[in-house]
Amino acid sequence: MTRYKPVEAKRLHVQIVEAIVGRIVSGELEPGTFLPSEPEMAMQFGASRAVVREALRVLSEKGLVEIRHGAGTRITEPESWDPLDVDILAARRERGTMVSVLQDLMEARRIFECEVAALAAERAEEDDLQAMQSAVRLMQGTVEDHVAFSHADAVFHRALLQATRNRALIKMGDSMRELLTFSQQTTSSLPGVLKRALRDHVAIFRAVKRGDGAAARTAMRKHLAGTERDVKALLNL
Repeated sequence: MTRYKPVEAKRLHVQIVEAIVGRIVSGELEPGTFLPSEPEMAMQFGASRAVVREALRVLSEKGLVEIRHGAGTRITEPESWDPLDVDILAARRERGTMVSVLQDLMEARRIFECEVAALAAERAEEDDLQAMQSAVRLMQGTVEDHVAFSHADAVFHRALLQATRNRALIKMGDSMRELLTFSQQTTSSLPGVLKRALRDHVAIFRAVKRGDGAAARTAMRKHLAGTERDVKALLNL
């Protein structure tokens, strides 16, 4: 008989965070309203006050709540939420509220990734080119599998970032990774998207390999323009 390894249950404060994030993102908990007091939340969740306090700290770091000592914990306006937070993004996607997030993402990608591609073309070394080429080959072999293709796509963009040799850009790119993944997963299931994306990435790679920054920038801009059209078509914008 097959035996499974024991799984580790999520820490209780994480479960509390996920529950509250979902209710805030859905609008069930409206901005300006207050969460119950720590003792009340501890009773509702069957947790200690220390666990509730840790959950509130995490929610505050995400920008979802404002802890006012002596007054309570207030739900903040959506403008205060961390746009790159994994839990918030997941809750938004589950509830179909990703439109504004994806629009912001595409604007940010146009500004950021075109210049990353150009700089990568100027600075890429042999190991960077090998990493990009490996990612392209993986994309070629997974063009019918959008999950595996999205993974290879992410690997390619990570290799581009590394090739810039700019630690600030790499850090910024890492913080945007979840948004990029959401964008890729949102559009990759559309008919013909993966084949076009493959052609785009081949063009970007060839420009980087030639050391042609202008061509790399243009190829990336073309790729992102196609992605933006896909997003708008998917969301009926």
